Amino acid sequence: MPNGMALHEETRDKDFVLRALDETVHTLERDDPTIRAQTCEELAVGSAEWEACRDELIDELQQAQDWAQREETLQHEVGAAPPVDSQEGPDFLPSHATLALFQTAMEEQLEAVERGFEPRDPKWLSVLYQRLRARVRGKAPFIQHHRLEDFRFSLQDDATVALVSDWGTGNKHAAAVAARIRDRNPDHVIHLGDVYYSGSPSEVRRNFLDMWRAHGPRRARYWALNANHDMYSGGYGYFHHVLTAFGQPASYFNLHNRFWRLLGLDSAYVNHNFTAPQMAWLDAQISDGARTVLLTHHHLFSGFRKRGVRLEEWLEPYFAGGRLFGWFWGHDHYLIEYADHRGVKCRCIGHGSLPYVPPNRRRQTHEASIVRMETRRLAEFPSHGIHGFALLTFRGPNLQIEYVDEEGGTSWCEQWT
Repeated sequence: MPNGMALHEETRDKDFVLRALDETVHTLERDDPTIRAQTCEELAVGSAEWEACRDELIDELQQAQDWAQREETLQHEVGAAPPVDSQEGPDFLPSHATLALFQTAMEEQLEAVERGFEPRDPKWLSVLYQRLRARVRGKAPFIQHHRLEDFRFSLQDDATVALVSDWGTGNKHAAAVAARIRDRNPDHVIHLGDVYYSGSPSEVRRNFLDMWRAHGPRRARYWALNANHDMYSGGYGYFHHVLTAFGQPASYFNLHNRFWRLLGLDSAYVNHNFTAPQMAWLDAQISDGARTVLLTHHHLFSGFRKRGVRLEEWLEPYFAGGRLFGWFWGHDHYLIEYADHRGVKCRCIGHGSLPYVPPNRRRQTHEASIVRMETRRLAEFPSHGIHGFALLTFRGPNLQIEYVDEEGGTSWCEQWT
């Protein structure tokens, strides 16, 4: 494994994180003179400046506490659907920017100190402040095309492509999935997004790029889509580091041959939405008889999360015109085959490496027709579902899809022709 197992147990434990959040707020509110002086020294700021910083931190952290409390209340109300970004499962991975950045800061602090996590530590308060204040600079610039022919890349008529999503944990399941992808020796590997906790440059290096170098296939070309966790730190890890490492010019692309095109779209720069430049570019890509398969991080719909209506609104002309053949997405940490939606084959493959509770139809909270889903559990952790990826094998006009698990087995196969 690369240096250090990513995602400490403490930062994945909901009670620990929320307790640390509460204790941090109390520490800031008490404003002990000794802690204040030491924190000011760590940050190289004056007492008056720290007072304003402290008030901002308290406000931001309290808003995160309110969000977590609302989420928990909704999840426990009978018949009430959880909020869009709730995360069900054994690990606490909330889709909330402040909480994700709080976990990133906790990871950094745990890596830096041996004595464990202490909310009263001035070094911790300075790390947290610097991590949260980094958001002030806003998002990394969105990279867009200059010509409609930009971001087009050739795919051989006979080729293999591995699709994996929600994989950027740096854990042993991520290593196992990458090794199984390496065993299949694909021509391309496409990650549908999410490097945890907040896609910071250090997390991108440790949990993503170093992991592929250590465990992934050697000859494959790598691609990556943008996702909500990648944007929580402004997208700088993704736009400045992932794209550069992969030689990928932008967060959307067209990988095509005579019979098929894989269109990767960015659904996270504007959360669970598309950007206007992409949509202007998209129409020019769907201009011949090849079958179009969309790739996004966010879901069109889900049996377990609120529907993403904006994506379908943008794509309405393509649905109505019968110009879309298939769609793969992640975000939900499951492997699910949904029934065709308006003639489009819909698959969720968000089971890349993040520990999850296998889906159960009795827990379904939103209307969606499920054909089949992966419900097997890990022998080592019976409460956790098995992880994996989709292997696409293109043979001219025929496409075979095998859903491969982290142990090298097969969940199921299907043919798209």
